[in-house]
Parts: sequence; structure tokens; C-alpha cells
Amino acid sequence: MSDRLSAPWLARAFAGLSVLGLLLTVAGVATMAIAAESIGRKAWGAYFAMEQAMAVGTPVAVTFAGLSVLGGFAVVFTTGGTDAARRTRPSDD
Repeated sequence: MSDRLSAPWLARAFAGLSVLGLLLTVAGVATMAIAAESIGRKAWGAYFAMEQAMAVGTPVAVTFAGLSVLGGFAVVFTTGGTDAARRTRPSDD
């Protein structure tokens, strides 16, 4: 199997994409909230749009947060090494 399709590489890619999705979702909702606060005093439609963005963004952000946690576990699980590598390491005794 090539290095690009190895389990550790896939786990890191999954974790990285999950965190990136979470950051982009939170940044998008935050941008909408800042825009609503900037123009919301003149138009209530901006506050409504902010609430809609939060209603859509919250489940998406929670999903990405869960995937990020799973990706972190996958990274830890796949970096354990093989049994042969563990047997050849010197002990800490």
C-alpha cells in the first residue's frame, strides 16, 4: 500500500478535514452574526437571517465536532505501530 493510502495518512486527512469543516462552519455563522449586528439596527431582516444561519449552522457544527473527535481517536489508534516494532524497541527499564 502506498504512503498516501495508508491508514495513518487517511486518519490524519479525515481529522484535518473535520476540523477544517468545523472552523469554516463556525466562521461562517460568526460572519453572519457580525453582519447582522452591523446592519441589524436598521433592518430586522438581518437578525432573522442571523437566526436562520444559527439554526442551520449549529447541527452542522455539532456534526463536524463529533467527526473531529472521531478523527482524533483514529489518529491515535493508527499511530500505535506494529507488534514487531514494539518488540524491537528497547525497554525503559
